[in-house]
Amino acid sequence: MDNRVKKLFEKYQSGQANDQERKIVEDWFASFEKTPIEKLNTKEDLELLSHMDEKINSVLLNHPRNLFDRRWLYAAAALILIPIGIWWLKYYQTESKQNVTVTYTTVVVSKGAKKKFSLPDGSMVSLNSDSRILIPSNFGIKTREIFLAGEAFFSITHNEAKPFTIHSGKLLITDLGTEFDVKAYPEDHKIRVAVKSGKVKVEKNNADSKPETFADAITHNQQLMFEEQTNIHTLSRVETSDLISWQQNKLSFQSASMDEIASTLERWYNVTIKLNGEKTRRLYTVSFNNEPLYHVLNVLNRLTGLHYQIKNKIVLINLKKL
Repeated sequence: MDNRVKKLFEKYQSGQANDQERKIVEDWFASFEKTPIEKLNTKEDLELLSHMDEKINSVLLNHPRNLFDRRWLYAAAALILIPIGIWWLKYYQTESKQNVTVTYTTVVVSKGAKKKFSLPDGSMVSLNSDSRILIPSNFGIKTREIFLAGEAFFSITHNEAKPFTIHSGKLLITDLGTEFDVKAYPEDHKIRVAVKSGKVKVEKNNADSKPETFADAITHNQQLMFEEQTNIHTLSRVETSDLISWQQNKLSFQSASMDEIASTLERWYNVTIKLNGEKTRRLYTVSFNNEPLYHVLNVLNRLTGLHYQIKNKIVLINLKKL
């Protein structure tokens, strides 16, 4: 399958795709949205893959310059097909060189939810709202690699012979024996890696050359922030306990813009937020302990002067005039 397909999905995942590229991907996803999610037998699996191949070939014919690897297309489809709750979806790819069938499992957590689970090697993962992880069935055989979009906290069972690697946007994040948090929502256009204990190696994945090392060893209370649009990364000191407080249902903002606050509230409370008015460069630091949305908005009202209305699951926020 043409490598351009893989590149297109990577652009889509990292938020770099243009309008035409996003439409190609999302139109293809939409064609599967009514597919029932249930366990299939072997014959049904093959029929589903055959149908997927037809869809992919249609995309190839209509958009010859915007393609990505079939394996990634199946993975992306799984992410889109499960909008609510946590589901396990298996789909298959045959490795042409080894003729071995590899199964992929996608874990998806919807907005307003969280999930803690263990990986096959005993490592623990806490997955935040509106996040997803892709796990290959050969995980742990020769390597331990997963794919993340969203935010997750990892407590890794260290194995020097088989490093644990996370693919997220443009970054490769490798455990050197640690607990750490990765925040990588595609729409944010930035990735944050914060270490609670141990060490983490961070590299930028370059498609046509070897990875570029950003940090050999991020340690306790350090974070690396990577801005995808500018390709700039910074290393700084943080209180990691504040950044990972979401695991205890504590909502914490550290020097956050109003856009960042709105995006987080959307994921946390499963609502749509519309900001009206002129935005400022002012940053806010504030925390909440498992409190209802209206209380959070009342505090922000006192802090920033904004006014809000809630109708169904839409929150209209009018920012204070300058």
